[in-house]
This record gives sequence, structure tokens and C-alpha cells, in this order.
Amino acid sequence: MPQFILALPMDRAVDDAVVINENVSIAADAKTTIIPGCSVFFNVIRKEHVDGLADIFKEHQDISAEDVAAIDGHKSLLFLVGEVKNIEEVNQINLAILKLFNAGAKGVYMQQSGAAWSIQGFRDEVGDGEYPMDPWINFVENGDVIYTLGMACFALPDLCIGSSEENAQEALLLSADALFGDGIPAKSGSEIDLDEGEVFILRQETKNPFPKDSPEYNKQGIFRLTKKK
Repeated sequence: MPQFILALPMDRAVDDAVVINENVSIAADAKTTIIPGCSVFFNVIRKEHVDGLADIFKEHQDISAEDVAAIDGHKSLLFLVGEVKNIEEVNQINLAILKLFNAGAKGVYMQQSGAAWSIQGFRDEVGDGEYPMDPWINFVENGDVIYTLGMACFALPDLCIGSSEENAQEALLLSADALFGDGIPAKSGSEIDLDEGEVFILRQETKNPFPKDSPEYNKQGIFRLTKKK
């Protein structure tokens, strides 16, 4: 399975333990960890402070001056690396991220998609947890087409849709959830029903606009959402 990489700016030094609760901590020299309530096994990497980190977060979303100061004032970075096999594990990791916020994390950067969330931004995106994949997916426009980024860590192709399509990003998110959460096959001809009579058909793109050495490239390919007539 492909791996995900989460980077969390922490309010404690690289040689300090990250205290999850009274019984669980991530030691400064920890190589692996499990966070209570999450069955996913994480590999752990600790790194020193990085200057200008908040610029990455500002590129992804509007964040307050307070959030910028908190992220840029981080003392170390905590990297969590792992594999996710099903939608329930995505939900568990989201809850683990929320616990890490309580343990001193000031945001989360999802390296596989380039999505960077402040604490409040992530909380807003997770919402009631009905669509746990939402924070994991990023978007990029190329010409008149919007593409998802981040589906590779689910061993799935990325998706695209014409930017003129109404609620284009929402259609991409719901379709991503249908592929991974509902098990709809990621192949040409598969139909995705977004409710209210809106049905899209998957068609594999013959050309990938991203070069193989770019972070946007997904070796699983790209499928276009085409509205069923």
C-alpha cells in the first residue's frame, strides 16, 4: 500500500516528549507509535524548527494572524507515516490528529496532497465526520479542468472534472468518497450517483498533464467525471 505522510508543527522542542494523555506519550526518540482510539500504526520522525512554515498553510487556506504566529512559532515538527486501508481508518486518523492538537500541534500538513490545515481549518473540514476524506484531498486547476491531489495514498487514481461544472469540487470530493468508502470500482464506465438524480460516469484520461517527477503525478492515473445524460 502507498503511504501517507503527516507533518505537525509542535509547540515543544524536538527532544521533548509529546504527551497524548496521562498514559501515552511519543518519546523524543520514538520510531513508532499508536495513538489511543486509532488502530493505524505510525512510523515517527522528529525534526527541528523550519522557518517560514506558515507560508505553506497560507497558500492552502485563509488563516488568522494568530494562526500564522502559532505555526511559525513552532519548536519542532512531528512526522507520522503510515498506510490507510479503509474509510474507518481515515476517520480514526482524523480523530488522532485532533488529539495531537490537544497535545500541542498547531496544524497539520498532508504531504501526499499538499493540503495544509490550521487547527480550526481542520476542525471545520472534518465537521461531523460524515465525509472523513475531505481534509485529505487537495485541488489544482490546469486549464479548464480541476484535478484532485492525494488519492494515491488510497491506492486510487486521482479525479478531474471541468471547472465550469456546478459545484465541481464537491462532486470530486463525493466521488472520491464513493470510490474509497463505498468501493465503487475505479475503472472506465463506473457510475457514481451523487444523489438528487446527479450521476457521473468515470472515463480514464489518456494523458496525464503532470510529469512523472512532479508531486502531482499519480501512477494510478486520472479519471474524468462526465455527467450522465
